[in-house]
This record gives sequence, C-alpha cells and structure tokens, in this order.
Amino acid sequence: MTSYLDWLAEMGIDGAHPGGFMLTKNILRKLYIDHSTSVLDVGCGTGQTAAYIAEQYGADVTAIDLHPTMIAKAKQRFAAMAVPVRLYRASVEALPFPAETFDLVLSESVLAFVSLPEALAEIRRVLKKGGTFVGIEACHEKLTATEQQQIAAFYGFRRLMTPAGWKEALEQNGFRCRHFSYTAATEAPSQGAPFIVAFPSTPEMAKMWQMHQQLTAQFSDRLGYCVFWCET
Repeated sequence: MTSYLDWLAEMGIDGAHPGGFMLTKNILRKLYIDHSTSVLDVGCGTGQTAAYIAEQYGADVTAIDLHPTMIAKAKQRFAAMAVPVRLYRASVEALPFPAETFDLVLSESVLAFVSLPEALAEIRRVLKKGGTFVGIEACHEKLTATEQQQIAAFYGFRRLMTPAGWKEALEQNGFRCRHFSYTAATEAPSQGAPFIVAFPSTPEMAKMWQMHQQLTAQFSDRLGYCVFWCET
C-alpha cells in the first residue's frame, strides 16, 4: 500500500509542508543567512528549500532525507541548479554529524513522523551554541482523539500535537523559543496555484490525493501549522 510520503515522492511534490514554499521564503527573509552560515535541512524532500538557500544566500548547506525517491529527486535538482548542497541519506533521529556543526537547522513537516525526543536531542546536539532551530510543523486545536487518529493514520504521523504540546516539547529539550505562532488552515494566506505537478499515475495515487483534499476541507478550522524559531 502506498503511504502518504511515498505519494509525495512519486508525484515529485514541492512545498507540501504546511504553509507552502511562500511561508518558507518569508521565514528565511527574517533570518540572518549569508555565505558564512552553515545550514542543515532535515527531511529535505525533493530539495526545494535547501537549493533555494544555497542559491539565494550562498550559504553552506547540508540536507538529509531517508526516502530513496526523495533523495534521488533532490540530487537531480541540486545537479540541475548547480548548487553545492551536500546530500545524505540519514535520519534526524541519528544525525551523522559532529556536535556543534551548524548555525541553523530547518525542519519542515518532519518531526511529526519521527521519535520527537530523539530528533530534538539530535538537532540540539549538532547546533552550535547560540544556534537557531526553525520548524514548520502540523498541529491542531480541539480535535477529538478519534479525529487525531484518523488524520495520523492517513499521513503516517506518530503524533498530532497542539500548539501547547509543541511549546512544552521544545522547552523540555533545551530550546528557547524566540517566536512561536499557530495558524489554522482556514486562516492561512493563499499560496497561489495548487502544488500538484502531474496527474496521479495510478488509481491508488488519485485516491490519496482525494483523501488529502477531503481531510484538509473537513478539518481546516481545527488543523493547521505552527512556526517556531528557537535558540539553544
């Protein structure tokens, strides 16, 4: 059976994280990034954000992902754009880098799929003292336990947390939040054209897309995303 992540990889979907790529670019504009900034993009997917940072800011960018199709498509993107992004197949739960390596770590719709304590511990470990951790992650307000289970089962989330839950987890793992916000899907600014780049290639793929649309419409008033900007 095709998983949601398999579907994203097969379709080559960019900016599928909550808020889309326009949100990512708006956040990056508020950070101080230049050629001296060492950046880690965890769960880079097809490499859209990592490539943009390398091209736009000239930063020293490293990217990781576990999905083989995502890795292959990210590699193709980096080669086509001629950006010097280092790409590894690795998990955020066991980062293959020494302690205090990066100035900035980015996480876009990644932490809901992994062991959160292990991932946050690893992110904190590889950040330099005073380093910055920026995340865009799905969260909810007032969903019932049954509704949370339904959504988590479709997307493959290990958890679906409230804004308060995210704040608590970050603080318990040694992060100080300089900025934290929650936006419901109904309040999110329009991201323009749909991000689908090709018609689903199989009936199963088409069904995945329909289910995604259905869940988004059904829970848009209570399902959204949080953006956090933290320091170690």
